[in-house]
Amino acid sequence: MAKRHPGSSRRQGRDDKHASEDDVFVANVLEFSGWARKNSQVLILFGVALAVVVFAVIYYVNWRSGQAETAVAELERIALSVGQADPEASKISLEQYLERFSGTPYAGEARLLLGQLYLDGGQAGQAIQTLEASSASLRDPMGVQIATLRARALEAQSQFDEAEALYLRIADQAELGFQRVGALEDAARIRMERQNYAGAAELYQRLLDEEEHTVERAGIYQMRLGEAQARLNS
Repeated sequence: MAKRHPGSSRRQGRDDKHASEDDVFVANVLEFSGWARKNSQVLILFGVALAVVVFAVIYYVNWRSGQAETAVAELERIALSVGQADPEASKISLEQYLERFSGTPYAGEARLLLGQLYLDGGQAGQAIQTLEASSASLRDPMGVQIATLRARALEAQSQFDEAEALYLRIADQAELGFQRVGALEDAARIRMERQNYAGAAELYQRLLDEEEHTVERAGIYQMRLGEAQARLNS
């Protein structure tokens, strides 16, 4: 009687396993085919729904792209007219722009421009209201510009505590060194004007510790630090 090769049983086992897996796959395909025949209406509706979703996504992407192009073109047109047209007409144009394009990346620029027009026109309160509506982060350069203008509007309204606090927030959160320095300078100026010499000296020392300044600016900070300390001790 011939001996069976030791590996033949293992190969036979693998062949049986593969055959079993093939049988399961075929059975699943047949089962799905049967289900599909019975539920053809469901599959048709699902296909239609999927097509609608895909169409809606494509339409939305195209619409957003077109809206962005329109928004930037319209903002350029308004910006070019500022200084030439009547300020009140420019304000109305920018207000209408914000109503129409509030969700675009260019809304911040429009809000900044409108806030500046209000502040220049002696309407600091309206400028504050316009700029407060911005959701731009202080990590964003545009957000810093909006916050800085709002702080100046607060100063114009004699809300010095709020203005100083906002300048200090900018100094703590701004990403760019020159923005941090500018905010610290403004906060120190307010403290000097309000005779908070100890607080002003603290900020001028902080400015000296900043790396983002020139030798000339360092000399100015050193002079103002000495002035604050002298007034504090007088």
